[in-house]
Amino acid sequence: MRLALGLAIGMVWMGGAQAASPYKLGVSDTLRIKVVQWKAGSSTFEEWTALSGEYVVGADGTVNFPMLNPIEGAGKTSSDLAAVLGATLQQTLGLSTAPTVTVEISTYGPIYVTGDVGTPGEYPFAPNLTVVKAIALAGGERRSTEAVARPEREMLTTSGALTVLLEEHRRLLVRRARLDAELSGLEQIAVPPELDGAPDVGALVGSETAILSAQRRQAEAQSTSLTDQVSLLNRQIEAFGQKQTGTEAQLASARDQLEKITALSDDGLALASRVTSLQTSVSDLESRLLDTQTTTMQAQQDIAEAEREQSRLTDQRLSDMSLERQTVDGQIAALQLKIATQQGLVQEAALYTGVSVAGQTAPTIAYSIVRNGEEVAADLNTSIEAGDVVVARVELTP
Repeated sequence: MRLALGLAIGMVWMGGAQAASPYKLGVSDTLRIKVVQWKAGSSTFEEWTALSGEYVVGADGTVNFPMLNPIEGAGKTSSDLAAVLGATLQQTLGLSTAPTVTVEISTYGPIYVTGDVGTPGEYPFAPNLTVVKAIALAGGERRSTEAVARPEREMLTTSGALTVLLEEHRRLLVRRARLDAELSGLEQIAVPPELDGAPDVGALVGSETAILSAQRRQAEAQSTSLTDQVSLLNRQIEAFGQKQTGTEAQLASARDQLEKITALSDDGLALASRVTSLQTSVSDLESRLLDTQTTTMQAQQDIAEAEREQSRLTDQRLSDMSLERQTVDGQIAALQLKIATQQGLVQEAALYTGVSVAGQTAPTIAYSIVRNGEEVAADLNTSIEAGDVVVARVELTP
């Protein structure tokens, strides 16, 4: 296998010595851009230092250049991008002639090699890089001679670790289904399609259903508590309203009596003490009326606060569930990568220990490239772009 890999590397490098197509920029490439303009009066080139510098092709494939909208960079050659920048600067600044723009690649975006290789990890990209070169950078396929003597215990260890990962993956899938049910307001958890027919899915769904019910009861208890509080406050407001109506009637009567007694007192037909007593009664009734109005306003404020708290709790619950859903998605994605790697280790252990894997025999190495979130099959001569993930897997095919 190593001999074949070495011959393939030599053939690819020999082919690379021939004419190569221009490199097209990719995500994470660092570019050194220089802008100059010819000054006919002084017969010199003047560099625009404010615009010259290093720029990075962003995740969306664009280059953010001062004074211009984001310019599409990914997929263009450096000369193409330079021409676009020069023409866009001319149009934007209203220049009679376009400035001269040069674009050089300072640093290429990295590639990643994973799976059954000597040293998985991140490696620098270079033009005309192929799968076989990337595998060589990562130390070749992981087929060390020392591993031939591995005991069967290695098979048990790797298989056990894979079982643990698969079990955790099943739990996360059911947890995500529970979160989806909560976000949709459902009382039942739909079994994920990936687990349809799995022997232990019933227990997992039952456990998550218990959590779903508990959290629903907690949310309902909080909502009920606030609803009861609002109802109590409304009843208090109603009582205060009745009290206010009675106080207003008493106050109107007292004021009428005070007006009459005051007139009699002015004519000498009533005692001054009687006037003072009625004034005191009117003052007390006005104070009681003010207290009732103030208490009613406070109750109304408490109702508004309770309703805001109820809305806040609902929003917070939805926000927490959405955040947990995103976290679980990330954990599932990371776990899937771990499972894929662990499956490779199980296959490798089977190869080196002689322990058979049911339905699989002859070992082969399969290659694939993960690009823009999609994995496609590849061979040793497949070209690689910056940002690609090269995956090498040892497989036991029938």
